[in-house]
Amino acid sequence: MDVAKRLKELPARPGVYLMKNREGDILYIGKALNLRGRVSSYFRTKGLPPKVAALVGKISDIDFIETPTEMDALLLEARLIRKFSPRYNTLAKDDKSFPLVRITGDRFPRIEITRRKEDRKSVYYGPFTDARLLREAVRMINRIFPLRKCRTLPKRACLYYDIGQCLAPCIQPEVKGEYDRLLREVKEFIGGGKKTMMQYLTEKMEEAARRLAFEEAQFFKEQIQALGNLRKKRFFRSREISGVTMSATAELRKILKLKRFPERIVCFDVSNISGEDAVASRVSFYYEMPDKNEYRRYRIRTVSGSDDYSMIGEALRRMLNAVREGREQVVPDLIMIDGGKGHYGRARQILDREGYAEIPVISIAKQFELVFTGHSESPLVLPGDSKALHLLQRIRDEAHRFAISYHRKLHGKRVFRSLLDEIEGVGEKRKRRLLRHFESVEALKQAPADEIAALPGMNLSVALKILRRLGAADAPI
Repeated sequence: MDVAKRLKELPARPGVYLMKNREGDILYIGKALNLRGRVSSYFRTKGLPPKVAALVGKISDIDFIETPTEMDALLLEARLIRKFSPRYNTLAKDDKSFPLVRITGDRFPRIEITRRKEDRKSVYYGPFTDARLLREAVRMINRIFPLRKCRTLPKRACLYYDIGQCLAPCIQPEVKGEYDRLLREVKEFIGGGKKTMMQYLTEKMEEAARRLAFEEAQFFKEQIQALGNLRKKRFFRSREISGVTMSATAELRKILKLKRFPERIVCFDVSNISGEDAVASRVSFYYEMPDKNEYRRYRIRTVSGSDDYSMIGEALRRMLNAVREGREQVVPDLIMIDGGKGHYGRARQILDREGYAEIPVISIAKQFELVFTGHSESPLVLPGDSKALHLLQRIRDEAHRFAISYHRKLHGKRVFRSLLDEIEGVGEKRKRRLLRHFESVEALKQAPADEIAALPGMNLSVALKILRRLGAADAPI
């Protein structure tokens, strides 16, 4: 076969390529964001490593399978390598430890990334050749399928339940049947299903629209858009590395004199009223786009009073501990603090002390938008039309919004609980059910008595007491 002619037939699309010898044996399987560009590079590049040069010398034919996204190509590549065990994939694997996907052997299993097979009860998939893309794939699977994220089951539902990304088996063991069904779908994706991620999401979106479940349809639409955005970000990254594209992130790298491109930037902020209901937020941006699956909220536990420095310190330590213990997979390329010079100093001190001195940190003060970096005593003053400044402002404002919303939620719950404390017949269990069902005092006040009475452990007499105490307009005297 004419390899040069075959190269021209390859599409500039995501997919998997299979390199074969004259006998038709598969020598190597790989995946690409751009099949034509990736495969052609084997034949254009001079000074290839010996193993790669030996491979190229034996190629007589090239097959390919086009996929909607590079993420689908990654999953397909792993399945084909596992099926055919090509010689040169085995040689490549000997050079380093590729990541695996592990589905734990718990009653309610979790999905995580590992590099070692240590637990016989777990199910493993892989190895996968692109760790960064695999993390994106696992994050997307965790967004789409509301499976457990916590390393140990908590005693109460967490944030993932609140945002619809977990069935909360910790408080609802009766979801076992639905949980197992979702897990089977996940295994189909990772282990050899016929549907691509895009096909699955499109079908789910159309099904939800037919049921008039428009919020659900919108969710799947957003995941489809996220897949498209991921492809754009991967393309942007490949161009940025070759020095073709300049962006806000590239400008930021130059200004801050960073050693590596800051693909992922996380930002911390705190919110409290005189030390009460103190919280910290962490938002994460990946290639200038918010990655909401990596957002975190921290209820401050160890700080009393209005000590913002210590609150930032607690939140930062908790993130680093989660990374160290494997509960989180993402290590940021740049950490940003909403604050001034003191906030920068505390964050830098903690990073150095905890063994993460290589992670750069900055802070940005709202007044005059001064950026503290540690490069000098004086802060940076970026011009008003700077793309880098606009990016930092957008990330900072998002962290502030996220912190404020969590603070208001906790403060509202405390006020809610204090009002319920004053009502005879409303004990701890009933308070928890009311807090879980109603988002605010106003929502409870507007609820009809029979809705309140229908909650587990409630009755009409207690429901009427609650409405009268809250001064509901239609509560009977």
